[in-house]
Amino acid sequence: MNEVMETIRKRRSVRSFLPTTPPADIVRDIVEAGLYAPRSAGSESVRTIVITDKIMRQKLSELNCRIGHWKKGFDPFYGAPVILLVVAEKDDVDHIYNGSIAIATMMLAAESFGLHSCWIHRAKEEMEQPLGQEILSRAGIFFRPGQFVGIGHLALGYISGAVPKPAPRKVSRISYIS
Repeated sequence: MNEVMETIRKRRSVRSFLPTTPPADIVRDIVEAGLYAPRSAGSESVRTIVITDKIMRQKLSELNCRIGHWKKGFDPFYGAPVILLVVAEKDDVDHIYNGSIAIATMMLAAESFGLHSCWIHRAKEEMEQPLGQEILSRAGIFFRPGQFVGIGHLALGYISGAVPKPAPRKVSRISYIS
């Protein structure tokens, strides 16, 4: 089987991570894969912020938990030691699409390196909060208020437990016009 197809079929979202941080060079390669994701009109509006600082990660987890209306203490990042926060410039008419395909590409890259991931939402709401602006500042991204929109996060790390089995796929979702 083709290596890319094998990676696509193998990839699963996981919701239980070991606390072990993956090597920085592998994380860098995964983030770089996001730079090579397809994008409309050659847009360069998508930014990925790698969060490994435990205090910042905890603040982000608590904010995401409040936005998601979970009980205090729940970790919406499932213990992942690395959080990739993807944001894009709001003025880019296709910012949601460009950011989303960057996340999907990084998910496949993670799988190819033997890491696991889970796409986590609520980044849009986070970026509208003071913590979102603090993250942009700490990442060295110069911005005007409201310039960047949160697209999503990628919880990244080594799986704790077994890889979930794939759910059956409905082939009826494919149609051909020949």
